[in-house]
Formats: sequence, C-alpha cells, structure tokens
Amino acid sequence: MDLSPYLEAVSGDLARSTALADEPTREVVRRLVPSIEPAVRLALVQALSDAAAAITAELDDAVVTLRMDGRDPALEVRQLPSPAEADDPERGVRGADNEEDDDDKGRGTARLTVRLPETLKRRAEARAEQAETSLNTWVVQTLRRATDSPVQAPPQTSTPPSAAAPHPLPAGSPAGPERTP
Repeated sequence: MDLSPYLEAVSGDLARSTALADEPTREVVRRLVPSIEPAVRLALVQALSDAAAAITAELDDAVVTLRMDGRDPALEVRQLPSPAEADDPERGVRGADNEEDDDDKGRGTARLTVRLPETLKRRAEARAEQAETSLNTWVVQTLRRATDSPVQAPPQTSTPPSAAAPHPLPAGSPAGPERTP
C-alpha cells in the first residue's frame, strides 16, 4: 500500500493551514513537513496494524496481518484451516495471534517478553516455518495446546511424604519432631 497520497494530503493540509500566515511562518512549515513525514508514516503503519488486529479478532476463519514491503505496508488475509484440518497435528492448532478462544472473549491480547537461548529460538523459528506461520502465531498455538490439555498429577507413591524424608530439624528442638523411645 503506497502511503504517499496520505502523506501528501497531510503536507497539503499543513500548507493550506498557513496560507494566511506571514512568509517566515510559511517557510517554517515548508521546512517542518519533510521532518514529520517519518512520524506520520509510522503512525499510519501502526493504525493499519491495529486495524488488522481488530479485524482478525472479529473473524472466525481468517487472519489479517500487516507486513512491510520495503517502506510500504501490505495487508494480507490468510484463511485458517477448517476444523478437520485443525485436528491434524501436522498442521497445528486452529488459531492465530489475535483469535480469541471461548475462554478469551472480550479480554483482548497481552504482550509478553520472553528471553530464550538462541538455539531454542532457532528451533522454534524452524517449527513455525514448517507450520507456515509466524513465530508469534506458532508460540500462541503451542501455548494454547499446552494450556488446553488437562494437567496430569504426578504419580502417587505408597509411601507418605513424612516417611519418605527425615525431618530437617533434630529431635528435641522446639520445632523438631517428637520422638518417643
């Protein structure tokens, strides 16, 4: 998407807004316009990114993403797999970065920073590439699979915990175990 028409519109609006000003003021605006273009471009890209996330949150069967093609943003729409495809472990779990589960409705998204060892990050990126998805989407899907599965309790032992390990405090201490001869 070429942002030039939007940037030119802002520039033209600023020039028209100073039409009644004196020449030194108009000169300041002419010099200022090129310096604010990067900030306006960034604001437009952020607005497009937010719009893509909002649209994705409303869709059940597609994901809208924003990618950069040089200096120009490009919106992409990707269909999610059908429920039958979603159950196929080779294709991953149905969902995307901003898709909301039934449990997540109305809660939006949260940002999380994780520091990974470089080798683990490379392996995760490779898995995401195999799944033909972004690393962020792959991480979200993996976390969903992990948290949707029932937690399995550790196996029970026949030895009670108190008999398995001696008490750390010696007999006769105020908090130590009572020992009978």
